[in-house]
Parts: sequence; C-alpha cells; structure tokens
Amino acid sequence: MRERPRLETLIARGGVEQAKQWAKKTAVLYCLSIRDPTHYASQPDWKPLFEESIQELKNFVHTGEIS
Repeated sequence: MRERPRLETLIARGGVEQAKQWAKKTAVLYCLSIRDPTHYASQPDWKPLFEESIQELKNFVHTGEIS
C-alpha cells in the first residue's frame, strides 16, 4: 500500500476521522489530476500508481482500515 505511511502518520497525529478527511480530499485531488492531460499523473507511466492510491484512499474512507 502506497498510502500506508501517510495514513499511519495522520492517524497518529490527529486520529482516524482527521485522516479520513485528508484521504477523501486527496482522492478527489488525485482523480482530478489523472483527468488533466497537462498533469504528470495522467501520463501512462504514472496513472496506474495514482489509480491505485485513489482506491486505497477510498477504501480507507469507507472502512477506516489501512489494508
């Protein structure tokens, strides 16, 4: 999981709910980035990595668990 270290740090600093808020905002930002052809996240070598992170973040928002 690429987002695990960030989520663990955020949970330690501010708790699960604050980490969920961050994860939700970040997932939206990543989605916008992969849809923007001028952003590097939309490029073929980066897009799958961002998509994986988006899924991890969405899963965390819904379950509160870091998988």
